[in-house]
Amino acid sequence: MPASVSATVTVEHAFDAPPRDVWVALSDPGTVGDTLPGCVSLSSAGRTRSRRSLSRLLAADPATREARCVAEGERYDATLAARVRGVDVALDGTVAVTERDYPRLATEVEAHADEVDVAAAVSLTVAASEGGCRVTLTARADVSGVLAAHGRRPVEAAAARCANAFFEAVGARLAAVDGPESERAVKDPDWRA
Repeated sequence: MPASVSATVTVEHAFDAPPRDVWVALSDPGTVGDTLPGCVSLSSAGRTRSRRSLSRLLAADPATREARCVAEGERYDATLAARVRGVDVALDGTVAVTERDYPRLATEVEAHADEVDVAAAVSLTVAASEGGCRVTLTARADVSGVLAAHGRRPVEAAAARCANAFFEAVGARLAAVDGPESERAVKDPDWRA
C-alpha cells in the first residue's frame, strides 16, 4: 500500500424535525441506504431491506419502528463508492452496529478494495434544540492505499462532504413527511404529484 493516514471528522447538522423522528430516520437501514452518498448497497444477512416509506415508519407503533430500525450487534454488508482527490474506488465491507441507545448510535466499518483498506468508528448523537434537534457525527478512520496518497486533509474533507450531503438528504426526506411534497418527489425530482 502506498500510504496510510488516520483521519478524524466531526460534523454537526441542525434538523427541523423532532429528535425522535430524526433518530428513527438515522436508525432505518432503508433510509440510510437511500440517502448516504456513494452507498451502492446495504443489506443484512438477517433481514430484507424494507422499501416502505419513512412516513409510514414514523407513523407506525413503537414496536414496528424498533423492528425496522438497526439493532445493537447487527452487521450489514455494504458496497460504497468513495472519491478522494479524483480517485474513485468501490469498497466492499461490513458495518457493525456497536451501540444503539437513544440518543447515541455507533458503528464500526471495515471496507476493502484492491488498493484500499478502511477501518472506521462512526458515532451519531441526537440532541434536542429549539425547533428541532442537532446531530453530531464523529468519525475516526484509518485509511490506507490510493485514497490516502494525498494525506489526511483530503480524506477528512471527503468524509465531511459525504456526512453533510447525507444529513441534507435525510433532512429533505424528513421535511417531505409532513410537507406538500411526497417522499417520491424527494427521491425523483422529475416526478410530478
